[in-house]
Amino acid sequence: MPELDRRRVLGLAGGSAAALAFSLALPAPARADEPGAMPYPFTNGIASGDPLETAVVIWTRVAPDPLAPNGGLPPDARVRVEWQVSGDPSFARIVREGATVTGPDTSHTVHVDVQGLKPGHPYFYRFRAGGHISETGHTWTAPPARSMRPLTFAVASCQNWRAGYFQTVRDAVDQGAELMVFVGDYIYEYPVQQLPVGRPIDPNLPAEVVPTTVTLDQYRLRYALYKTDPDLLYAHQAIPWILSWDDHEISNDYESWGTPDPDRRAAAYRAYWEFMPIRWPQVPRGADARLYRRFRFGRLAQLDMLDTRQYRDPVAGGTVADEGPRRDPGLRMLGEEQEAWFSSGLGAVPARWNIVAQQILMTRLNTAADPEAPATFSGGTWDGYQASQQRFFDTVGAARQREAVRNFVVFSGDVHCSYISDLPADTLDPAAGVIGAEFTSTSVSSAQDFDPVANEARQIRRRLNPTLKWADLHCGYVLADLTAERMAVDVRVVDKVSRRDDPVFTGASFAVEDRVPGLSVA
Repeated sequence: MPELDRRRVLGLAGGSAAALAFSLALPAPARADEPGAMPYPFTNGIASGDPLETAVVIWTRVAPDPLAPNGGLPPDARVRVEWQVSGDPSFARIVREGATVTGPDTSHTVHVDVQGLKPGHPYFYRFRAGGHISETGHTWTAPPARSMRPLTFAVASCQNWRAGYFQTVRDAVDQGAELMVFVGDYIYEYPVQQLPVGRPIDPNLPAEVVPTTVTLDQYRLRYALYKTDPDLLYAHQAIPWILSWDDHEISNDYESWGTPDPDRRAAAYRAYWEFMPIRWPQVPRGADARLYRRFRFGRLAQLDMLDTRQYRDPVAGGTVADEGPRRDPGLRMLGEEQEAWFSSGLGAVPARWNIVAQQILMTRLNTAADPEAPATFSGGTWDGYQASQQRFFDTVGAARQREAVRNFVVFSGDVHCSYISDLPADTLDPAAGVIGAEFTSTSVSSAQDFDPVANEARQIRRRLNPTLKWADLHCGYVLADLTAERMAVDVRVVDKVSRRDDPVFTGASFAVEDRVPGLSVA
């Protein structure tokens, strides 16, 4: 993507000069049922996401008091929000602008799918409502179809507000990430209570924000709480995000159509739709919302964002033996429709790198605690759906054999541990060959402060699994620097998420070379 100093851009707040530019470009807003001059309304920040060649989604919320019911607005308030997209941070070259009216039916959120942009260009955007102008956001469009322009992106997951701070998402921007790929657990549904090790909880936090999220209003308040974190707001303002959900956006370890209660699931889906800067293939219809989708970055990369939570068949959770239910050929992880979508799109258009971003550990991982014990597996990962896992790997292997896929890499989350692995061609015989690599990001904060004793115990998994090259319990994220010839990946970690100023550092570095399946040390 084009180079620019994003930290300088983020310093361009809505001051007098910006207000002048806005007032010259647009007439004074005709406000709809807006009672007088409201306080500054963009307290939940601004964001962009889902960049395409000629379009990108921009987002904000009108909420003078973000943790109050209805964002501090009257229950029936409807607010006119104006938006601008410019080719420069001073807004001297406005390329798109418009206005919309938002209300309580969407929690006063605003989604604009800005169309007609130039491929491979940086853009700047902002909003105005109630006489106030938002901060300036930076985003970009995907490069043109034949481009091989390099891309630097971050992959993160599992940000538990009560467990610690989010300094690692800020670090991703400061380390040069142009894109955040977030693979689930943006919020946690648990009550916002003080943990023995974690972020200090303000005792004056409104009581409505604290309980376990069950209703639509509670899910809305939870997103509003998370979107007061300054590091999270910074990262959303600086770069576009591509997001998917996992379980905690709804409830822990939920799976299949029957769990949890459909009303709770519908409420959770609705709030996610409201608060995320996503171009939805299908907006929520009750307890159903299609979220899997595909992105292209010229000829360099195709990114398939999967949904491994919503369509999976129910299984027995916890640890499972090698024989028995995990090998049930009828169990599906992706559901029939999504599996067909992935298979038909893999290698259909040439890309140097085929990348899959999804929620849960995909590689085969023996979790036994003793090398002499029979192999065991986690029933909640792809290992719990061995036939589905093998069918997925066979699809990739066949595409590699016919040279429709040249390089295959998976990015995952969920497990609060950084597992860096080769992907075996055979899920029952990890020595039978390699089809790609998997980088499982550790958590932003959910693993809490680093525990060296627990981390040392985790190393037995490296000895039991020949495809596993790294296992680490730090909090953090992964940073990928992608070129036509190489994907270099740093595991960026922090010792103490209970302290916002604890430094982020590189815990390990790996690489995947063009046409060489599997990992090498960077």
